[in-house]
Amino acid sequence: MTLAIHLYRRMMRRGRVIALVALSSVPGLVYWLGVFDADSGEAAGLYSEIVSAVGYTFVIAALILTAATLREEKDAGTLPYIYMRPISRPWFAAQSIIAGSVAAIVIGIGGWLATVLASIAVGNGLGPTLPALSLFVAAAIGYAAVFVPLGYLAPRSLLIGLGYIIVWETILANVVTGLAQFSIWRIALSIYAGLEDDFGRVASDTLGPVTPGVGGGVAKLAAVVLIGLGALTWTLRRRDAL
Repeated sequence: MTLAIHLYRRMMRRGRVIALVALSSVPGLVYWLGVFDADSGEAAGLYSEIVSAVGYTFVIAALILTAATLREEKDAGTLPYIYMRPISRPWFAAQSIIAGSVAAIVIGIGGWLATVLASIAVGNGLGPTLPALSLFVAAAIGYAAVFVPLGYLAPRSLLIGLGYIIVWETILANVVTGLAQFSIWRIALSIYAGLEDDFGRVASDTLGPVTPGVGGGVAKLAAVVLIGLGALTWTLRRRDAL
């Protein structure tokens, strides 16, 4: 796991971590502002709605972070020094995705803790916040499996990733019912919905036609990871590391 640790440390620079945790914390700030004067019953119901709708700020943070997993090494010209045997290409790809996933999870936990603090501040307690941790963790893993290979493949990976988030996740997946099944955010939401009894109307609308459930969501998430791993492995075997 030496490679994964190296990539993780390179990504998690202090200034970047602070900025991305702040970006991921926007749902917590919006929740605190939105329910500051609401009664406790309404505040509990709004939690899932705000986190599911505003949580795309965390997706953007995950994109910025995970796309840099291999891209920074490649741009700096240091990738050839680690891109060599005895590290096999599948293991290289796996460690890269693991590093991106762990880094994104750390940022996601920071964003989730902001929602915990907001919930406590409005007198709502920890109850509604605990299932939401699964949303941030699942989304971090799923997006890392997509954005780590994208960062290696495309010099303008941030623009492509933003296009994916805006066009695919927020527009096409809402318009074309079948595409919602391939939305990583909705897959993560389905896991969250399977753990949360008080899943609000707006949150359900965001989930769309995707069936709530932990088992189904985890299975889809595993498929996304395997596809990302396979794509990165295939690319590493056929492209020059330079």
